[in-house]
Amino acid sequence: MAIPAALAVGFALLLFSLPTEGTGALWTTTTTASTAAAGTGQWCAAPDPSEVGARFIQLSSITTNVGTNEQMAIIPVANNAAWGGGTGTKTLGVRLWGCQTAPVGSLRVTAWSNPVPAVADNWLTGSTVAPASRLDPGSGLGAQLKGLALGATVTGAPAPLVGTPSGDVRRYSWLIAGGRTSTSPAADPPQCTYLTSALGTATCPVTLTNSSGADSSFANLFNVTPWSGTTITSTSYTAHTWATQSATGWGTTNGWLNVTCGALALLECGTNVTATTLTGTAASDATLLASTNGNLLQWVVVQWTGTTAPPSDLVVEVFLQ
Repeated sequence: MAIPAALAVGFALLLFSLPTEGTGALWTTTTTASTAAAGTGQWCAAPDPSEVGARFIQLSSITTNVGTNEQMAIIPVANNAAWGGGTGTKTLGVRLWGCQTAPVGSLRVTAWSNPVPAVADNWLTGSTVAPASRLDPGSGLGAQLKGLALGATVTGAPAPLVGTPSGDVRRYSWLIAGGRTSTSPAADPPQCTYLTSALGTATCPVTLTNSSGADSSFANLFNVTPWSGTTITSTSYTAHTWATQSATGWGTTNGWLNVTCGALALLECGTNVTATTLTGTAASDATLLASTNGNLLQWVVVQWTGTTAPPSDLVVEVFLQ
């Protein structure tokens, strides 16, 4: 039977508009047309991790439970060949991709350097400093990072004039946290202030906004203006920290935080925000995993909080730039 001409044209238009495999994109039809005009509608694309690489992480693939309606992935990141680097100094960051403007749930992404002394690395998958490796949040270092990243208060104990600085604040960097949104991706949390600086015994507490781990809503993180093309504009968030990064690392004498103080360092002191950078390296995985200076290795912790699982087109890209 002959296909009516109008129907044949419709089939042709549909085939022409459908995405093809091998494009490196994760295609979805959960979209609406931008006008009431009849037509083939719009497609939206986010990167497809199966094609573009493991540093692109589908939030729906994060299935490790760390609490009620809470999933987490802990990823070792270094400026090495496995991460597409190995030369120069690069800033750590994440980029958020997706097609739905208001997913039900919340996201937090933080980064942490290793503690002193080191804690055992227990793995869920992999065991190398590479995008596909995941630390087990149920034991060892993973359990420690889980506790820090879920919230509560992390404190920096000030260093004496000589000696090794201490405190978890020195290990902390934020990526998607602390009030950042798609319209203000570089926003930073309030300064951490304290009295008497290194000459005293004060501590500097920093509260991660929400103890349930939900700092930021996706509705704020995505550009919610209806898109006119094939994608929602991705938003980049670079890591910031209060730690002092020097050539010899974050654990140098009296260098636990980047601080400005008043006269004679006896008046109120405040922390200064700096970018979290990773030094290019060809060091072995064993050396990187044992590193405690913060310059060679950062653990990126991705958290999803919500009673509804994230749709498959929500993708977090970890990058160095």
